[in-house]
Amino acid sequence: MESIMERIQHARQILEAKREEGEPWNLFRDVVLPGALAGMLGATIMVALALPLGVITHRDPWYAARLAGGVFFREAPSGTLAALLGLAVHMAVAGGLATLFAMLLPRGGTGTAALMLGVLMGLVLQTVMPALVVPWASPPLDRAAPHGALLLLHLAFGASLGAVVPARKLVTHLDRMRRTLRGVRAAVA
Repeated sequence: MESIMERIQHARQILEAKREEGEPWNLFRDVVLPGALAGMLGATIMVALALPLGVITHRDPWYAARLAGGVFFREAPSGTLAALLGLAVHMAVAGGLATLFAMLLPRGGTGTAALMLGVLMGLVLQTVMPALVVPWASPPLDRAAPHGALLLLHLAFGASLGAVVPARKLVTHLDRMRRTLRGVRAAVA
């Protein structure tokens, strides 16, 4: 019995993928919105992990946000403004990276494939960010060198990129509903 149900589910997934492939490609619907949603999810998860790590390691929940604020405060970021600017930079970079990921991810892919590719991207980010980006972008973060914490945070961000596929499906479904309603209004008018 499970075999039949699995086959039905597989057939439904194939049909849904084919239906999505039949939709004309749309930059906003297929890349920007899903990328932004996945990026905000990933950034939020990273912040949710960084807050307790800051408390455990430095007795300061906003420690990581202040280090990210080192983009603007090059010497010793402190205070609320540094934390807010750090969060803003963090959200913007996460949104941009997730949108890039959504642009590179094929439309017909599965959530599992997106999750695995996202974790791979998290590992690439862990390799590139501390070695090439952080030293010139945020010297305070480079001086703190929290490589273990960055690995955890980048893997969590990478895993959140698996949300691109369900976000695409949601946005595509909402776009279909919008077009259907527009057609009904035009028919009634």
